[in-house]
Amino acid sequence: MKGFALGLSISLAFILGCVSAPLIVARLSAQNPPHTPRWEYSCDSVRTIGSMRALLARVGPEGWELAAVDGALFCFKRPTL
Repeated sequence: MKGFALGLSISLAFILGCVSAPLIVARLSAQNPPHTPRWEYSCDSVRTIGSMRALLARVGPEGWELAAVDGALFCFKRPTL
């Protein structure tokens, strides 16, 4: 009889969790909608250290941040408005 009561209580807890979880998750999602940032990208190639410094000095104040470097190719990203 103890085994039956234990199995029944576990089953009821599982069913109650399955029924109430979508309601709780939907309520939390409505309160805190996810923010997905949108990005724009720009890539430039450089040949010398001087041209790299000039590129970084130009794009930095415009809000670009360095996202990737592949050899002489520098790729930047910034959030779209």
